Formats: sequence, C-alpha cells, structure tokens
Amino acid sequence: MEDNELKERILLRAEEIFFQHGYTRVRMDEIAEGLGMSKKTLYKFFDSKENLFLEIMNRMKVRIKTNCQLICEDTEMEFIQKLKKLMNYIAKQSSKLRGPLPEDLQKNMPHVWTDINEYRKKEALTKFGDLIDEGVRKGAFRKDIDRQIIVLMYVNAISSLVNPEVLSQLPFTGDQVFETIIKIMFEGIFTDEGRQKYLSSPAQLNNERGDKLQ
Repeated sequence: MEDNELKERILLRAEEIFFQHGYTRVRMDEIAEGLGMSKKTLYKFFDSKENLFLEIMNRMKVRIKTNCQLICEDTEMEFIQKLKKLMNYIAKQSSKLRGPLPEDLQKNMPHVWTDINEYRKKEALTKFGDLIDEGVRKGAFRKDIDRQIIVLMYVNAISSLVNPEVLSQLPFTGDQVFETIIKIMFEGIFTDEGRQKYLSSPAQLNNERGDKLQ
C-alpha cells in the first residue's frame, strides 16, 4: 500500500475512534491496533496523538469549507433546493460533534474547541446567512426579518435537537426532526386562519406579551 493511501486509512480510522471515545481516552497503541499495524508504522506518519488529531480537525475544516462552497456556487440548483441542501449539510456536521468528544475538548483542549466553533461559525454559518440574503433578494423571504436571528434560531435548534442524547428520548429519526425544524422555520406554525388573526391584531398580542413580562 502506498504511503498516501496508508495515511488516508489512518486518518479515517482515527477520526472514527476519536469521535466515538473522545480525545483523552484514546491511545496511539489502540489506534494502531484498530488499524492492524504496529505503533512504529503509525508514528512514521504522526509523531504524536495531538498532531494526528489536529490534522483530522484541519481536514474537517477544509471539507466543510469546500462542501459549503460547492453547494452555494451551484448555478444549476434552484435556490430553495440549495438552501435545504446547505441546511442539511450543516445539521449533519453539527450532529457529528456529539458524544464524549466536545466535553473532552472543552475540558482538556479548549483552544482546539474554540477554533472548531469559530471556524464553523465563519464558514458554514456565513454561507447559510448569505443564502438567506439571496432569498430576500429573490422575494422568497420577508425583508423585515433579521437574517442573524434566523441563522441563530436554526443553529440553536439543530444543536439542541439533532443529537443522539435528545433523539434517544424521541420517537423520531434525525431526518424527521430536521425536516420539522425546516417546516416550522420557513413555513411557520400558523394556519392561514391563524396567521390572518395574528396579523390583524398585533398590538393586542404585543400588549399581552408585555404584561406577562412585567
């Protein structure tokens, strides 16, 4: 097997192990054993567990940036399809950062965790916000809704619901929850009658809300 192929195999298997068990609990000899190779061979490519993990994270960042760009720059895809595809991709990437790894990184490698979050925010979420702006320009979305609020709502909904801990308590799959989030955010929860009533009496609703908050 060529060195490049072997290195790729190491990275793919190590990524699975880190995401499943976290960072601190994984040892290099366990990774080598899982690959059916000696530690000497593993250290030939990566001189430490930290360097191996950092390369995995860098690959993930490049992958996110590349895929987001491919979706957003696809001129043959309809806007709504493009938006759904990007949202689906962001959701799936967010759901990967679950289990023991995030807590482990926050506690033992906070600089790495901060870097991951900042990168996701800069690349994936910025692209999502750009598509919201495109939707406003094309008349698909209302102009009176702040795009930052929409992005924040979506990210928090995905982070809170589309993860194994929450899904294990619900009789739904991740895809079903994801589709419901999209439906509520972009179609609303009002029926036509309910929406008409809401729009006809905004002052009354606002006053009632203000009274409860006082």
